Amino acid sequence: MAEDGSDVFDVRFHRGSQNWPSNPFLFQGPGQLVVEPDFLVLRGSSHRSFRFPARAEERVRKVDIVNVRTEGPDVLFDVVGVEGMQEVGFSAADADAARAIAKRLPARWTPEFEVAYQERAVFHDRIDYWSPSTPVIWGLLAANIGIFFLMWLQRHGPGAFSMRTVLGWGSQVDAMLRSFQLVEWGSNVGRLTLHGQPWRLFTSMFLHGGLLHLAFNMFALWQVGRLVERIFGSLRFACLYLLAGLAGSMASVLWNPHANSVGASGAIFGIIGGLLAFIRRENSGVPPTVVADLRGSILPFLLFNLTAGFLYPHTDNAAHLGGLAGGWLAGHLLARSLHVPGQTRT
Repeated sequence: MAEDGSDVFDVRFHRGSQNWPSNPFLFQGPGQLVVEPDFLVLRGSSHRSFRFPARAEERVRKVDIVNVRTEGPDVLFDVVGVEGMQEVGFSAADADAARAIAKRLPARWTPEFEVAYQERAVFHDRIDYWSPSTPVIWGLLAANIGIFFLMWLQRHGPGAFSMRTVLGWGSQVDAMLRSFQLVEWGSNVGRLTLHGQPWRLFTSMFLHGGLLHLAFNMFALWQVGRLVERIFGSLRFACLYLLAGLAGSMASVLWNPHANSVGASGAIFGIIGGLLAFIRRENSGVPPTVVADLRGSILPFLLFNLTAGFLYPHTDNAAHLGGLAGGWLAGHLLARSLHVPGQTRT
């Protein structure tokens, strides 16, 4: 506590991050929060391009603060201004410190925010009730990563580690060996898949041409798959992933039978298609606020990746579109209701 009776907290600000609370003042790094009787003072370092950060201070009237909430160690609130509301967020030392800060801020919620907040809370209660864990995602991550490094060991041996070869940036000879190995391990090649080896539609889903290819796919699977598994349930999610991946592989081999196609992206697009199918159902148990949140995040992701796929020549967009369509259909077949017995329906 300061000498004038104000409460002082050490906090951390984040700038322009999707995974952390951001702030409109462009503060970044360690800072301070001072809670005065009528004002909230935020002190931090303001980032400047090609120059050292500048120490700055912003004062916010408490009367303009609404919708205070905490998410673990993070504190977020909205500031009402002439141009509408701005969201301000930062991280406290821990969840207890975050709650202590929130108790010292105004407890006013706008009607629209209260409805949205309650609907999000209901949604998380429902998926916690039905599917508190995501074992299939962990299994898929382990399988994809494990197979990639087993293939690398087969090509190079344990004593020949090289970041260039792990990334897939080796010599032309290494690239040829990797291509032949992918075929050996089950890539989706039309002359084989369509002539007696249909199992390649499945095995190709777990093969990747390089570390960056693997990393991008596994990151997307982790980001999207955890929520989708909890919405569908583990067994239904596994079926959704498999059916979508097979649909993507089939679309790929029919569109371009001469390609040596590998990767989990068809299945990943498929679980997104399954999620879109799920949330459009009338009795899904996903509240309207959450439906709007999901659509607002998923549709730009799809548009960006499909556009990039058409611009980048080595991207298998046929697998992406086939997986998306297959996941959409499978999502309708596998969807369940998230309503909890005895809970008020929203």
